[in-house]
Amino acid sequence: MEQPISLDGEDIQNEKDEPHGENNWIPQLGMVFETVEQAWQFWNRYAGKIGFSVRKSYSHKSRTDSVVTSRVFVCSNQGQRQDKKGGNPKNPRAETRTGCKAHLIVKFIRENNHYRVSDFISNHNHLLQKPEACHMIRSQREVTELAQFEIDLADESGIRPKQAYELMGRQVGGQSNLSMTIMDYRNYLRDKRRRVLISGEAMAMLKYFNDRTLENPSFHHVEQVDEFQEITNIVWADARMIADYVRFGDVVAFDTTFGTNKEYRPFGVFVGFNHFRECVIFGATLLYDSTKESFEWVFKTFVEIHNKKAPKTIFTDQEAAIGGAIKTVLPETIHGLCTWHIMENATTHLLSYNRNEFNMLAKFSACMYEYEDEAEFEEAFNELKRNVKDDNEWLPKIYKKKEQWAFCYMKNVLSLGMRSTQLSESINSDIKNYLNSDLDIIRFFKNFERVVDDKRENEKKSEFDWRRTQPRMKVNVPILVQAGSIYTPKIFELFQKEYELSMAAEIKVVTSNEFMVATWSADHSNFSKKFHKVLWDHANTTVSCGCKKYERMGILCWHALKVLDAMNIKTLPEKYIWKRWTREAREGTIEDRNGRLVIEDTRLDMARRNRDLCRKFMKIASQASPDEEVSLFVNGVLERLEHQVEEKMQKKVTTADISHQAPPVPNFVSDSQPHLKKKNGTKGSKRHRSGIEIVRKKIQKKAARNSKTKEICKDNLTPTLTQNSQLDDNTSNLTLESQVDDYVSYARLLTENSSFALPSPRSEITSTSQNMSPFD
Repeated sequence: MEQPISLDGEDIQNEKDEPHGENNWIPQLGMVFETVEQAWQFWNRYAGKIGFSVRKSYSHKSRTDSVVTSRVFVCSNQGQRQDKKGGNPKNPRAETRTGCKAHLIVKFIRENNHYRVSDFISNHNHLLQKPEACHMIRSQREVTELAQFEIDLADESGIRPKQAYELMGRQVGGQSNLSMTIMDYRNYLRDKRRRVLISGEAMAMLKYFNDRTLENPSFHHVEQVDEFQEITNIVWADARMIADYVRFGDVVAFDTTFGTNKEYRPFGVFVGFNHFRECVIFGATLLYDSTKESFEWVFKTFVEIHNKKAPKTIFTDQEAAIGGAIKTVLPETIHGLCTWHIMENATTHLLSYNRNEFNMLAKFSACMYEYEDEAEFEEAFNELKRNVKDDNEWLPKIYKKKEQWAFCYMKNVLSLGMRSTQLSESINSDIKNYLNSDLDIIRFFKNFERVVDDKRENEKKSEFDWRRTQPRMKVNVPILVQAGSIYTPKIFELFQKEYELSMAAEIKVVTSNEFMVATWSADHSNFSKKFHKVLWDHANTTVSCGCKKYERMGILCWHALKVLDAMNIKTLPEKYIWKRWTREAREGTIEDRNGRLVIEDTRLDMARRNRDLCRKFMKIASQASPDEEVSLFVNGVLERLEHQVEEKMQKKVTTADISHQAPPVPNFVSDSQPHLKKKNGTKGSKRHRSGIEIVRKKIQKKAARNSKTKEICKDNLTPTLTQNSQLDDNTSNLTLESQVDDYVSYARLLTENSSFALPSPRSEITSTSQNMSPFD
């Protein structure tokens, strides 16, 4: 009885039942195989050991039952190349067909229901590859399932193909031990992205949202579709964003300066402060344009997603369309303007009026940040008007919006110390670091996920730090001990500074319910005192200060603390402790707009199980890999285990499970399917820049030209200014390239339209700010 080759391809026996030997991988006449595929795998493995590539040639099938009766496997150099183009090409490709006769033929034996080697020729008429290069042979290259998993993981983590390929090679003892080349790596990614976008960007995006909803039903996304069934605007927020907005969504910053070029979609982010006074994201949007109608839809949808809860205060730039939309959709929300953008515009419009005896920018900055009294502000602003020309239109325009940016008018507004949109701009900067110009829409969404994950990881790090440390108190008093046990470290530092100031303050009693509190402040060579009126209600144990810091920041000011101390109250009344600043800010359950309990991270338990299983599998792999026999044993066990796991998972798929799933997204293209609405016009080579940014750009260009000139001179070359200028001009003129139909490179829309970040010396907020602003 003839014994066919085993399934693992290692044990080979011919019909004479010859014993196993060292050359059992060499084809021999009479060898038998269970299937044609096993014969092909054996031939391919033999070719890899010898050093040539193989391919499948012709086959014959039975007319009665369509069974393959014979199959020919050949060397890839078999035959001759057919000249399809004709003529004499300028750059002819090297010949790879040499008429090689090496081949293996198997025929079907019906009596035993297997295939037998009927002919084998081993001689080649060309050079064979060296063993160290056999992994480059085309038929030996394969992107295995494990390699696909590692490639996908590296791609989602933003690791470039070259670095990821090198890492994979090091893990297996060298790139020659991989079953693929770097080109196979790149081709796999290319083909994967094409498959994702084969139904068009809109369907790929909807499928992405559908998958996120299956992971967590509290994931929300809304798309606006016009009369032509084209998607114009998009708003989305995951479960963690929904929960974060309930806890920390009282003050929001919204910015779209990441996409300022009108020909392409702006990208906007809603952000705020968490209890560590760090950046937290509440949602994001991709807009078709920057019109008032688009912003109205975005703000309305954002509020609907968050259970119809509007923010108390929102900070944006001076975009007129945004201001108009907020007035319409969020009438109860206070709209503050970004002080950083105002100061940048002031630099553009007022810098020319600076004189030695009158610093126009410093005066304007004082109007924005320092004056608490409206009369003082009006007097200082009138002085500015007297020192500018009548044709200056910007100063009167910004004055009309003084209630949205001047501190004397904003001191009663809840801001948490936020006076600009730099929180959202910092998110845009982080996204820019993760993106490049070739990313499609799905990769854009996934890279945005990475930015969100980074911000959340920062919060985990902050929580880890405060759980392992105790706050350092400069004075061991009950009120600081209480605050240290309640507040997060950043908020406790701010509170402790207020307490220190209260200890040095002077208090005057006006009546039993009214006090005047002041401290000495340095003003050039003089010292002066500025009093603040503090009202005290003994019956209700309430205190109110005219500086309005508690209403603005959520922590008591040093004026109020001085009065509490005078009233012999040594601990903070509970009414003055905002939960959003405490260590228990995340305590409690939250429901989404559908009344469903929000589970912020459904993947947490799965991640823990995955980490535990990976650790065990890695331990087994490290123990088994040094020995070939043990490795084969482990491999066999894992194959059986894989089948058992698949069977067990299939049994878990029940009708009840399916009924809870979201409807599948079709993967075909039709006229009725929504598409992403394309922007009209061509891409502009430049975006709008402020005057200060133009000046900075000129300085950078000049420095770059000087540096380049020095390098060229070192090489004994003569530089020309024209060439350098052309190089500088062309660096911004990138073109959109498309590999797939309906392909829009969103990352290119975003990264090439980002605004230049100008740090403000008086900005109240940054994501890592340690100190409060001068007026807080």
